[in-house]
Formats: sequence, C-alpha cells, structure tokens
Amino acid sequence: MDPQNYFEFDGLALDFDSQTVVGIKDDNDYPLIGKARLEFSRERENKKSPKMLHASTSPNEKTWFSTNHQLLAYDHLIAVDTNTHRLNGSTVSITAAYHVIPERHEHGVARCRAAVILLLELWNVVEKPENMGWYHVLTAIQEHPVDYAGKVGLIVDSDLGEHRAFNSREKPIFGDYFLPENVTIIYGNDKGGAEHLSTKMIKHCHDLASDLYKKENLNMATAGLRPGVPGMYSHIRQWDLENMDLRPFR
Repeated sequence: MDPQNYFEFDGLALDFDSQTVVGIKDDNDYPLIGKARLEFSRERENKKSPKMLHASTSPNEKTWFSTNHQLLAYDHLIAVDTNTHRLNGSTVSITAAYHVIPERHEHGVARCRAAVILLLELWNVVEKPENMGWYHVLTAIQEHPVDYAGKVGLIVDSDLGEHRAFNSREKPIFGDYFLPENVTIIYGNDKGGAEHLSTKMIKHCHDLASDLYKKENLNMATAGLRPGVPGMYSHIRQWDLENMDLRPFR
C-alpha cells in the first residue's frame, strides 16, 4: 500500500460488504491512493522465510483484502502451469491453461464462465519451460483481442521474484517478449489452500498436465507431433480439447 495514504487520510477502515480497505477523512470514505498489492503467506518450520501462497495487484482503484474478490474484478483470469518430465533421454514439457470469465458477483455468489483453452506439449525446451508456456498462451490470445478484451490476470506459480519487473515491463517474460499492456501476472501456489481461487486454478492446470502425461503414451504417439523451432524446442503438439475427456474443475 502506498505510504501516502497514512498522510492523506485520518484513518483506514475495512468494508466487509465489498471486502475492500478504504481511507477515512472528515467522516467520508475514499479509495486509497496507488495500486494495492495483496499477499498471503504462511510460516514454515525450520525455514527463514514464509511460503508465499498468493500475490496479486488490484486491477482497478480498489484495495481488496479478499484474494477472490480482487481476482474477480479482472475481466479474464487465465491460469497457466507447465510440468516437465524426462522421457528416454529427452524432456517433455506439458502446458495447461484454464480460462475463467467473471460475469457477475451478487448476494455472495460469483457467476463465471470457464474452460480449458490449451494443452500444449513441447519437447526439449532450451530455456525456462514455464515461461515458454506463458509465451504460447499470451501470443495465442493476442490473436483474438475481441475475445480477451479488458484486464487479464495471468496466474502462474513461478518466478515470483520477477513479477514486479514483469508487470512494470522493465523485464521481458521470455526472450524479448514483454507482457501485453492489458495483462498482469498473479502468483498462485498449488498448495496454497482451497480458499484461494488462484490456488484452485493453478492446481487444476497442474493436474490437467499430469493427466495428459500419465494417460497418453507420448513417446510412441506421433499423430499431431510437428518439428519445433530450432534453438527453442525440438517438437510441438497442441492437443485437440474437444476430443478429450478432461477432469472437471473442483
């Protein structure tokens, strides 16, 4: 929270109806100054630093104290997770992406549309398979700007220490590719607890990627497998979601 708030307002208050923090001045409430960052962590035995469970920035002028209320203020939420395995001397990285569109939030109930939008298989990725997965998801949605208009929260579970630089566009997320202007990276830990939507979404992606690796004989199945980009990955395959029996989101 911006320290200027402590000088500008007489005090702060929690609005439990909206799950936001507001500034109080002359008996009136106002939005806080600056962009707010919300973090949840827990202490770990025999560890100096706590384990981060969730970290996100508000998509608007409101300062939330509920992770889910803040997330549902985005126009789109896309969780992306990549699992990498060794297979007969090669590596295979499977990226899953899950898309949630918050539609309305009333009477304590959130209404959303949701779908798996990508299952991607890459062999022998040269650099950072997780970031390569983000890159593929983001470049794909940039081809459909109307379908992904508004503010997009990209939920990931790696590179937490780089998120501020990624979100400020000081540092590219992969190669020379910077985050699109309407996208904000959000951190979610798949072991963070079911009370966080970010945890449930990133865990769902992790499980989808694990299912594909366990169910399909990737080393023998060659249908749809194409040569990759030299210097980036050796082979690529995008799975046909319409013909797959995918686990439900829980």
